[in-house]
Amino acid sequence: MTSALPRRRALVGAALLTLTALTASACADDRPPTLFDQRSVSVGVKNDQPGTGEEATYKFAGFDITVARHLLEGVGAKPHFNSVPSENRGQAIVDDQEDLVAATFSITPSRMKDVDFIGPYATTSQGVMIRDKDAGRIKKLEDLKGRAVCTWKGTTSFEELNKKAYGDISVYQVADASRCIADLRAGRATAVSTDQMILYGFTQKYAGLQVVPGIVVGSPNDYGIAIAKKYRADCRKLSDKLRDYLNGTDWERDFDLSLPSITKRVQNWQTEFKPSADSVGQLSCRDAPAS
Repeated sequence: MTSALPRRRALVGAALLTLTALTASACADDRPPTLFDQRSVSVGVKNDQPGTGEEATYKFAGFDITVARHLLEGVGAKPHFNSVPSENRGQAIVDDQEDLVAATFSITPSRMKDVDFIGPYATTSQGVMIRDKDAGRIKKLEDLKGRAVCTWKGTTSFEELNKKAYGDISVYQVADASRCIADLRAGRATAVSTDQMILYGFTQKYAGLQVVPGIVVGSPNDYGIAIAKKYRADCRKLSDKLRDYLNGTDWERDFDLSLPSITKRVQNWQTEFKPSADSVGQLSCRDAPAS
């Protein structure tokens, strides 16, 4: 008579294997979704802003790119950079076209409703850029009355300059930054307005242009890296790396390498452009700013 013991052992073993597989599957399903299991993380960046985000000879460079690469490498991920227009930055995250967007993207309460941010990694006031030859007559905001000021789609400066307080300024909007620069250099615009950090970057590439130190428009902007809200665990990991970055010395080194036009011309540039590590907790991975 054949013993039933081996058969029972086989059945028990099979049952245990099935239970282990089901348990592992359940645990995997319970894990929050993550971007870091992928071979690379796609990052939308600007391609026409020297100093912050620019593409040249098929390579991206600028402070946005440096920060994104630093934070992702800190969590063992590899970035893959793609160009994204200013007006499409938020939608690129909502539509899953990009995993992250690091494109001088200002953190605002309205944008925080749609995407999460890792930030701020930089802070900048808004201002204006003019031709060197106009420096003697454009020194304050009132000097722009009746003059054409160019901005481009997706910038907060266009919204700001359309407020009643700036009603005497003839602000207009074009598709991208390159068109504004062309208009300014050709004399079709008296000034270009956006964040000073971006404007200083343009002065590194185009001779004969300067940022007017005495003109500040609106409130300072805090830059953040956008990420979909479904990846909040990833958001927190990257925010922790950002805090370490701001608390160390690498931030100053990287900022100086990317934007020497600021570090050589603005006396207290760290105070003006470097956010505190504490501010990261107030704006990162939230649906609204911390009160």
